[in-house]
Amino acid sequence: MVEPSGHLAMSTVLRLHRSMTAVVDQQLKSGFALRLIDYEILKELQQADDVRLLGEVARRLSVHATTVSIACDRLAERGLLTRQRHPTDRRATLVTITGEGRAVAEGATAALCSVGFGVTADDARTLTDALTSLYGSVTPY
Repeated sequence: MVEPSGHLAMSTVLRLHRSMTAVVDQQLKSGFALRLIDYEILKELQQADDVRLLGEVARRLSVHATTVSIACDRLAERGLLTRQRHPTDRRATLVTITGEGRAVAEGATAALCSVGFGVTADDARTLTDALTSLYGSVTPY
């Protein structure tokens, strides 16, 4: 029996995700003492113009706010970001990347890019476009 192409594509993406996550985790842990969520938060804040609400970071990363809060505590202890209460909403927390956090994010990004995963720059752009389109059609958020 032949598997439907949609299932084959899905299972291929899931296997690729597991393999890439293992490589990324190893690079981030050994080179920068970061977890993947830590790195994703730093990258999100690096791209922000200014401070960002912790809840907004969670929404943009499609993870629970508690996960982001715990990771932000860890990153703040290392001086990679700052946390502060929102001036008018005591339920909200603002987070900002520090200079050291930017440096760590840049170093980690360079290390991950050097891995390459066997993909050319052109293939990476094509793959990014295809996966972005796919993500937009399946995300429940």
